[in-house]
Amino acid sequence: MSTLSSSVSDFTPSYLYYFNKTPTRAVAIYYLAPTVVSSNLTLVDNVQLRQLAELGELDAHYQLALRFLQQGNPAAAKLWWQSEFDNYAVNQQQALADNLIAQQQWQSIEWLWQTNRLPQGDARQAWLLRQRSGAEYINADFAKRHDFSLSLHTVSVMPQCKFNVLMLTDHHAGINALKSFKRFYQAKPEPEKNSFCFSEIVYVGDQFSCRNHDMALQCNWENAVAYNWPAGFDFIVMMSESGAANVVGGIMHINSQQSYKVFLHELMHFNGFEDEYPLPEKKQQWLCKQQGKVAPNLFIANDVLPPSGWQKSRACKNSMAYKPSPNWSIMQYQTMALSQQYRQLWQKQINQPLTKPIRFIDYFTFLGVKPTITTASSLDKFSD
Repeated sequence: MSTLSSSVSDFTPSYLYYFNKTPTRAVAIYYLAPTVVSSNLTLVDNVQLRQLAELGELDAHYQLALRFLQQGNPAAAKLWWQSEFDNYAVNQQQALADNLIAQQQWQSIEWLWQTNRLPQGDARQAWLLRQRSGAEYINADFAKRHDFSLSLHTVSVMPQCKFNVLMLTDHHAGINALKSFKRFYQAKPEPEKNSFCFSEIVYVGDQFSCRNHDMALQCNWENAVAYNWPAGFDFIVMMSESGAANVVGGIMHINSQQSYKVFLHELMHFNGFEDEYPLPEKKQQWLCKQQGKVAPNLFIANDVLPPSGWQKSRACKNSMAYKPSPNWSIMQYQTMALSQQYRQLWQKQINQPLTKPIRFIDYFTFLGVKPTITTASSLDKFSD
């Protein structure tokens, strides 16, 4: 009489056929042909998987955890994977960690990191990006596969555009957010084609210490002196995690939770447009005492009449401010769409500017920062 093991060996094809026909009998078949079942766990329902996991089938533990994660139930998944994570194969650990990242389960990733369990791979790289680790800690192959750069020397200007913009970020979510902004813009360039060209996204880590200060996002640009900056770029978009969007000296500060419409609003500031809600007190003290058209969308009527059709604006408290339209605009409410009137004003400002746009290099000079400006081909490393 044959033993069970030899019977299983002799009749594995039969058990496989039976399993494929009746996967709901997985537990019963597992007693007779465990390898048949363990090799086909993706066909087993949750009830059977749970029973197999309780019998000590490690792959069933893993599949159950993975399935709960992919179904959007990370709490249920954690009950299965956390106790057995050390026993999983490396590829299983990596796949599970990747799924935790996909589900934004950062607390679980942090636990894996702190307990020295987070495996090498994409999830570990994503965690390092989230922690604003230096660019030198990020794998070049990972960056290439996820379409971002670790160095300013890889970017170059596009001469067909009136303005070239460096796209920088210091964290994981900022990479995808900036990619999204670029896709939106390229699908419908504003205010017209070839107005702006945006560089490849460059991850810079926490070199500029961008933080939320008094509700506004601010960075320490004095650290710019440590960088070689590629020649020919006009503006910078710096994306960090928190703080209200603003433009200072040819540099847009914006966080990764803000919308594309906010991005467009800030982009218009590059070309001199002013906000149509009350301006900061310090700015009002000098700007609101001017006379005439001081911005494409702001006229100060000190002892002069505003242009025909212009309406009172809330920009200045002295009631001397006027704006081009009685309607709300993207410069008053950042969630508004760009109107045709303001698109035309923007086009005119680019082609016939009232004032010269402030480039980020001008701002660096104002700060007393003197970074090296060089062509991309002459650079061979990220920073000095």
